[in-house]
Amino acid sequence: NDKGKEIFTDVTLHPGEVLTMELEARAIKKSIFAAQIGLKPSHFSELLHGKRHLSAAIALKLEKLLGISAEYWMRVQVYHDLFVERNKVSEAA
Repeated sequence: NDKGKEIFTDVTLHPGEVLTMELEARAIKKSIFAAQIGLKPSHFSELLHGKRHLSAAIALKLEKLLGISAEYWMRVQVYHDLFVERNKVSEAA
């Protein structure tokens, strides 16, 4: 009986990957968007490539500019972080 068991997937997206897809879908230039949210192009690139965490401040800016709630962006970051940590734990076990 698997009722009530949570399902964990082998796939998780970093918020930067989701943001990349969103910008491409809307044909928004990354360099212009970086300036709009107040990030240096290099820092924005790190975010898009999953090398930088999405902060609450950036999540609020994304909400304002894209109309996608800050809570959504923060959930994606938290799920990603938990996925990474869960994999570390299972690899060590």
